[in-house]
Amino acid sequence: MDIKRPSAHAIEHYRSALLLGLPALIGLAVFWYWPTIQAVFLGFQDYNLMSGSSAWTGLDNYQTAATDPLLRLTFINTVIYFLMEVPVQMALALALALLVRRGPAWLRTIILVPTVTSMVVVSVIWGLMYHPNSGLINSLLGGVGLPPQPFLTSTQQAMPSIALLMIWKNVGFSMLFFLAGLVSIPGNYYEAAATDGANSWQLFRHITLPLLRGTVVFLLITNTVTAFKVFTPIFLITEGGPINATRVVVLYIFENAFRFNKMGYAAAISVLLALFLLVISVYSLRVSRAK
Repeated sequence: MDIKRPSAHAIEHYRSALLLGLPALIGLAVFWYWPTIQAVFLGFQDYNLMSGSSAWTGLDNYQTAATDPLLRLTFINTVIYFLMEVPVQMALALALALLVRRGPAWLRTIILVPTVTSMVVVSVIWGLMYHPNSGLINSLLGGVGLPPQPFLTSTQQAMPSIALLMIWKNVGFSMLFFLAGLVSIPGNYYEAAATDGANSWQLFRHITLPLLRGTVVFLLITNTVTAFKVFTPIFLITEGGPINATRVVVLYIFENAFRFNKMGYAAAISVLLALFLLVISVYSLRVSRAK
């Protein structure tokens, strides 16, 4: 049996591709894969960050996580935040994409500005706007005769306030991908359906949505991962309060690692969170392919 050997040109092509991709591969190995491997090993240890000492504890950290009521609360808070932020953000992003598809370029730029703005800057500005006494939002509410709202100081309003902030911050990112998906849909599909008498809703339901399925699945996975990793606005504005109303998983990981000096336990929670997000992502892809 003859084995076809790659030509000298093909070998040179592969070598060039490897050399061009080598910096990115090194970056992934140093800043992604190696820290991930370290986190997995730390999850089986009692590691003291201050002294650098460690002791092998086996599954003790994972057993603690299984019975930790505060971890359970932070996970529930994260799921609540996800349900408040991701569906609304994606629906709004699709509506904006349909609106600005043939609109002026400056309108798209305005919507994209929050996406490229620093999360720290956005958090500080929205924290000032949410101030119960001197905040801009309460000033506007007072201008139309509505009473001031507590926002971040209320256990009922704190998480929706954070979700609203993140919807404003991230909607431009999702809109950009929906725009790319809309542009890729052939126009003759709409022309043929319109010739058969389809109205705007039927065109959207039977052509636009089905052909955007890949975009929807991609954004659903990326936005889900982003939602479960929310940290900066909560850390800077509420610090998990009031009364743990906004304490989420990543904030709890940070607190265990750098405030309570429980690096091993924090690493174990990180691994559990990563596995959970991996399962969600794989399940979403499989469901999408099956359909």
